[in-house]
Amino acid sequence: MNNRLVVILVILVLIGGGWLLFFGKGHDKAKAGGAPAVNVVTAQVQQKDLPLELNVIGNVVPNQSVAIKSRIDSAIMEIRFKDGDEVKKGDVLFVLDRRTLEAQLQQFKSNLTRDKALLEDMRMKFNRTRELKNKGYESVEAYDTAKANYEGQQASIAVDMAAIDSANVQLDYTMITSPIDGRAGTINLTVGNNVKANDAQPLVTVNEIKPIRAQLAVPQTFLSPLRKAMAEGTPEVIAVLNNEKEPVHGKLTYIDNQIDAASGTFAARATFDNMDERLWPGMFVNLTVRLGTEKDALTIPETAIQHGQSGDYMFVVTSGKATKIAVSVLRSLDGLSIINAAVKAGDQVVIDGALALKDGDTVSVRYPDAAPASDKPAGAP
Repeated sequence: MNNRLVVILVILVLIGGGWLLFFGKGHDKAKAGGAPAVNVVTAQVQQKDLPLELNVIGNVVPNQSVAIKSRIDSAIMEIRFKDGDEVKKGDVLFVLDRRTLEAQLQQFKSNLTRDKALLEDMRMKFNRTRELKNKGYESVEAYDTAKANYEGQQASIAVDMAAIDSANVQLDYTMITSPIDGRAGTINLTVGNNVKANDAQPLVTVNEIKPIRAQLAVPQTFLSPLRKAMAEGTPEVIAVLNNEKEPVHGKLTYIDNQIDAASGTFAARATFDNMDERLWPGMFVNLTVRLGTEKDALTIPETAIQHGQSGDYMFVVTSGKATKIAVSVLRSLDGLSIINAAVKAGDQVVIDGALALKDGDTVSVRYPDAAPASDKPAGAP
């Protein structure tokens, strides 16, 4: 009986201690003022000079592109290059059949020789008729006829010479040359095929890629700084290629004279020397246009920016409290966001833990370089 009494007393003591522990914690929590502080990581708002840059995607296009076509109807007799070859201006690419044209040229030359002989005969007849007329032995009608025949034959000589010149031009067309320095594409017709003048399909396309251009669509908000930068000099353009560490450097050389109303952008063009041929027509590349320096820009880490239905926002920590404020991101650069917001240099913004925050929450700041065990007050240096 005594043992049972001891056991009952022990159980009552344990139950009572649990109730005291429970109510004591609740009392302490109430004294602490409600929910515990949210652990966050903060960073300072910084004000500094930054390079003013425009980051866009560009499409690489040839500096010049020529579709090589025949100017005459003929047949391909010889091809003097291979697919993809680098060619120079004036290099012979295709040789066409010239036998018919050579025969015509010979005929025109023979006509010229004949007409020259006739011209000489008519010249002498004209001179004799003129002398006889002056002495009164020949009529005016005979003189006029001799003169007309002589002058008509001179015209025939001119026609013959024009025909010869035309034939020579046609013969030149049988040697199809490259009009530019560049790289040839795929040969579309081989030896033995007939070609027509200005056929729809080119024989080959030659692209000039040294130098080469990149086309880019620029938001209209950058029109003024871009025009200012071009007025002060030639803005540098940097092309970053996938899986390559070394960028390609070029210059901004052109902006369009109108803005596309549908997209709110305008076209611009950058030119690259491309002597190593790292840029190739059809490529898409990331382009950075350097426009100058932006003075006293307010910057925060990109991770501080939160996105909501009503726009972007961030949390600013002041005296251990988190305040939600709206923010407008002007642009981003190397992990930083250049912002327009009601903050100043030195203010602390939350860069980690913002998802657990509400406006007005109490926070406990921990620092990126240290363990979260610190009991420093929020906003402490």
